Amino acid sequence: MGEIEEIFRQFQHGTGEWKQFLNSIKITNIHGWVDQEIHFRYPVVAIVGENGIGKSTFLKAAVCAYDNKGTKDFYPSQMFVSTQWDNIALEGATIEYNVRLGDTTAELRWRKTKDWGYKPKKNKPIRNVFFLDISRTLPLDATAGYAKIAKATNMETVHEVKLNENNLNKLSYILGQRYIDARFVGTNVNTSREVGLLTKGDGEISQFHQGAGEDTILDMMKLFQDIPNQSLLVIDEVENSLHPQAQRRLIRFLLQLARIKKIQIILSTHSPFVLEELPEIARIMLVRLADRKDIIYNVSSQFALSTMDEVVHPELYVFLEDEEAVALFWEILKQS
Repeated sequence: MGEIEEIFRQFQHGTGEWKQFLNSIKITNIHGWVDQEIHFRYPVVAIVGENGIGKSTFLKAAVCAYDNKGTKDFYPSQMFVSTQWDNIALEGATIEYNVRLGDTTAELRWRKTKDWGYKPKKNKPIRNVFFLDISRTLPLDATAGYAKIAKATNMETVHEVKLNENNLNKLSYILGQRYIDARFVGTNVNTSREVGLLTKGDGEISQFHQGAGEDTILDMMKLFQDIPNQSLLVIDEVENSLHPQAQRRLIRFLLQLARIKKIQIILSTHSPFVLEELPEIARIMLVRLADRKDIIYNVSSQFALSTMDEVVHPELYVFLEDEEAVALFWEILKQS
């Protein structure tokens, strides 16, 4: 039985015990969404759609559902900032959730009045939540505070974090090349601002000089190594900086991670390679219709691409003998 089928079996029949799960999000009056509800029916799902359709809106809403057990909390007031240009667009906005808590479910709700505020506090379930937004793809030397750390005169601190052998092998698998070592160190300038270091056959190289894909995946693997069971992991544009083969391998790894640690993963993507590694039940497409936005489930990668691309990506080619056969074929389709 493959990874996808095993996850489906465990998730549907309860043997895997995903004790915490975000079942659905309903958004009203945020970025053009009006009472639409998105349902998550598989532990790893990918949300696809054209730029500006609202993929990040649902991702940001997702991380606001919980009292974050790990680090800082996420609030709508941070994710959907009220500016002088956006106050009207967010007026009366609400976010509603249905969450699984063990054997029960709960309904949660945020509502914006003058501002979002910080309610409800008391009723938010506690969960480890991790949000990897687009900022993760910034080169290390473009990140605030790292210019001083890069100086050659700086010294490493004694403390370091290393990828274990299993995750080092997974890193090598995803990127398609052999890594001998991977570690993170602080410096005497700032012990809390870590730098990732990779060792290959040609020696050790820091994140200041690694490729964009290496830089991105290295940070991810550090998080994945210690991510707690039952966590919620949200990744915006998961394919960024990765070539197609690495995209496919990363999704396979995330499926395995979800099964082993019973975590829920919500991704956004524009990549057919990501979609093709997931079952149809895990593909959710946001579309713009003439009068509204809408949500489509179980889409094929070809349909998603055809909707977002100028080029048609057919799911099926039909070859017919002559024009009479073509006419008959279309008549049959109309009747079906």
